[in-house]
Amino acid sequence: MAFALLSSPSLVSVCDKTFIKPSSLTPPTLRYHKLSHIDQFYSNMYIPLAFFYPKVQQREESNNSHELSHIAHLLQTSLSQTLVSYYPYAGKLRDNAIVDCNDMGAEFSSVRINCHMSEILDYPDASQAESIVFPKDLPWANNYEGGNLLVAQVSKFDCGGIAISVCLSHKIGDGTSVLNFVNDWSRMTHSRMTTTLASKFVGDSVFSSNYYSPIIAPQMLSNVSECVQKRIIFPTTKLDALRAKVAAESGVENPTRAEVVSALLFKCAIKAALSTTTSMLAHRPSKFVHLLNVRSMMKSRLPQSAIGNLLSSFSTTITNEQDIELPTLVRNLRKGVEVAYTKDQVEENELILEVVESMRKGKKPFDDEYENVYSCSNLCRFPLYKVDFGWGKPERVGLPNGPFKNLFFLKDYKIGRGVDARVMLQKQHMSEFERDEELLELIS
Repeated sequence: MAFALLSSPSLVSVCDKTFIKPSSLTPPTLRYHKLSHIDQFYSNMYIPLAFFYPKVQQREESNNSHELSHIAHLLQTSLSQTLVSYYPYAGKLRDNAIVDCNDMGAEFSSVRINCHMSEILDYPDASQAESIVFPKDLPWANNYEGGNLLVAQVSKFDCGGIAISVCLSHKIGDGTSVLNFVNDWSRMTHSRMTTTLASKFVGDSVFSSNYYSPIIAPQMLSNVSECVQKRIIFPTTKLDALRAKVAAESGVENPTRAEVVSALLFKCAIKAALSTTTSMLAHRPSKFVHLLNVRSMMKSRLPQSAIGNLLSSFSTTITNEQDIELPTLVRNLRKGVEVAYTKDQVEENELILEVVESMRKGKKPFDDEYENVYSCSNLCRFPLYKVDFGWGKPERVGLPNGPFKNLFFLKDYKIGRGVDARVMLQKQHMSEFERDEELLELIS
């Protein structure tokens, strides 16, 4: 494989860039979208996803450039229709509290990538290769000044395969919101629907910006300069064996894939950090934060189609070597979820309480007396591999490097019950992490 191709300036050629407006105007009553307290907490960094489709059927009489323009036209038409229901993403961020839903539109680019898709999918550094199908320097960027809140791109490879990438503002919605959008856009493209979609923007109706002091500037910013990403695959057979072993040793009934994988990644990351520092774990405890989708945990349950940052968190702290053994970690993670379900996720939302307390102390959230703070976002069981724009299921769902160090993303592997984990660590920690023998025995 010509892996050196990634550094070639002629690899990507932009064929067209345009702005797609909603196919009908947003009503005046919906002109201003008020951001919740959690929305205000996040910077306007993008949540990026890319879907790779290995072979798109070409008409024999058409050349590649015509096929790209035809595909782009289909996607632009359906995007325009989809934006009617996702109108805040076509607007402009006015300040840290309001989106002006002015139908400015979403940015859409079509590009040619002068290599075969296999050269990207087989590249050893997945995050570097997958970044090719996003606009340069855009994924996870902290975009403040009048930038588009939704950026989409279709990339066509020499082999006939295409990639569709999206970057949606985290200021407006979380990972579930992004998946809702992608699923609706793909269905609109595939079936040429004309009906109204079920999306519902909750704004600040759940986590009211009036209840807490307003956040003038975002608290959670991305910083890709501090991290490198590795893609790690946990195959079904080895993962099932690990789950059975942990269940027997921890007493946790049927531990989930996310529980055992996140616990293992946390353990290995802590060991890697300790091997590269002189600090003592007993003096500076470490913390593991899990983000939670609270739509189904609210007293008045919200549908999964609700759009916004509908999140909370729970955490576990380790102070000694026994705390990072897998049975103990999984037991603590299970307890954290169970406790979260007993709480009022409006009045006792751990994420909001942490933000409020950190602002009172003038510190960064989740960063107080801890030596290392790690976090995990679990996308397992999200139907990412069912996103079909009309060209079948994707060969891979990609996620570029970022948004900051000490973060784990978990999602389903494309086959079986495996897990595709994306691990972001500091470079010196990563070099130790990827040599961990316990980890190496469980991955492919």
